[in-house]
Amino acid sequence: MIKTADGAMGAPGCHPRTFRTPLGVRVFSLIGIGILGLITAFMIVAAGFAFKMQWALGLFMAAIAGFIGALTGYVWRDLRGKLGLRVVLGADAVTLDLPSGRSLIHRPPAQHLTVPYADIAAIESRYEAYGSLGMEMMQRAYVLRRKTGDLIFLFEERALATGMASTMFADIVADLAARAGVTVRDLGTVEGKGGFLGVWGTHAPDWAAPALPYARQLRLWRHAASTGTLAVSLVILVVLCMRYFGTG
Repeated sequence: MIKTADGAMGAPGCHPRTFRTPLGVRVFSLIGIGILGLITAFMIVAAGFAFKMQWALGLFMAAIAGFIGALTGYVWRDLRGKLGLRVVLGADAVTLDLPSGRSLIHRPPAQHLTVPYADIAAIESRYEAYGSLGMEMMQRAYVLRRKTGDLIFLFEERALATGMASTMFADIVADLAARAGVTVRDLGTVEGKGGFLGVWGTHAPDWAAPALPYARQLRLWRHAASTGTLAVSLVILVVLCMRYFGTG
């Protein structure tokens, strides 16, 4: 049974449904870009003054400004993915507006297409672990498999096993599978390359990669829960840098 816009319960496929990234999630990313942009501007100005006093300090602050500026671009790409994402469940087909920024690791191309439910073989999902600098990041990716064998990367839930875990796609995926009369196949957990801080140099395993042994999966999940999220770690780093330079 599916809950409709007026709160009533109906069978899957009875009512059209449109999904967009929740407003609060988009606003949060926009605020993050604003804060990071201001910090970058401040660090650039501070680096200019530091160069006049000591070139080594100025060079270090310029490097920090470059790092935060690059991080601002990373968050901006994520926001573009959230702003452009749209899924419309119609009577006989799903319309997908999928921007490239919907994944920050897989980097799928932007896709705008309508897929009849009769052409959908399954919705597949898997958990993906990415380690970096002693931290572990866990996410869940969703892929639509057509009966032709073609794969369409849909979206991903991030920061799993932490207090910032995203679960906004679970309901729309379940609704899509119900309307198409298919199952959501769980492919288990795989491990990719986390690169530097899970932002640069990351690499996702091939979609056909086999699931990890159960014991390894448990260790990765425990590690992700104990080390928290990448986002929290980056915020702490920025706060510490601002405190140091503000009191130096």
